[in-house]
Amino acid sequence: MKILSSPFPRPKHTLKNILRVLLMAVGCTLFILIFTPYNIENNQNIQNYYVLLGSLGLVFFLSIYFVEFVTPILVPRVFVKWTLLKALLWYAWLTLLVGGTMFLYKSYLGGFVDFTLKEYLFVIGRIMSIALIVSFFVFGISKFINKKNLTSLTYNETYTIQVPGQKEISLNSKELLYIASDDNYVDVHLESDGKRNTMILRCSLKNVERQIVSPLNSLKRCHRSYIVNVNHFRIKRKNSRQTTIQLKKYDDLVPVSKKYANQIAKHLQIRP
Repeated sequence: MKILSSPFPRPKHTLKNILRVLLMAVGCTLFILIFTPYNIENNQNIQNYYVLLGSLGLVFFLSIYFVEFVTPILVPRVFVKWTLLKALLWYAWLTLLVGGTMFLYKSYLGGFVDFTLKEYLFVIGRIMSIALIVSFFVFGISKFINKKNLTSLTYNETYTIQVPGQKEISLNSKELLYIASDDNYVDVHLESDGKRNTMILRCSLKNVERQIVSPLNSLKRCHRSYIVNVNHFRIKRKNSRQTTIQLKKYDDLVPVSKKYANQIAKHLQIRP
């Protein structure tokens, strides 16, 4: 039976992923301080009660950081061929382990009064509920943030591409101009220290897109044959029939499909 590739991202130690977890931790901390969903009462009039309660957010961040980013470094072979089955098992393990960490810390703060399996399952349920609520507001607020500021955070980030039968390829987003599909290969166009070069990889553009394209970075799919770094492009021609973009420093022209035209135009309009 063929194992399907996973639509869920493989855990990677990147700036945008760390920021994502940090925002989630801050949101969860505020949620815990305001709504106290873990039923930890200050029966002993502890002076630093809210500091201890807020520290649940820090424990949440550290536990996810370890599982999500440190584990792939310790056991990298597990993440080489990232499949749907591995993704489902991974996120189940992530939920159970983070829930266990939060349960132990919550039990410690509460004097181990409710140190039971039932309470452990309740903690996991609360974590999932809080995560969903916080994620809803975090993503909602992000709609109002200038996309230029978001992508500037990842302007100089390094991405790792897994290519079948080859070593991992590292690409710096600042140097990456665009990627073009050429049958069973992709041509990666780069510029470093004012000099251009092209790297040829034996893989599909869809495979590359799945590994490096993100709503928070400047790498965008604009055509069935192209992924571009919008930081290096400007609009050359745009009308109801055709959209074309061009490298700011070179003559390379890249077509934009109607499917992506509005999205690419928005990204380029917020850039000088």
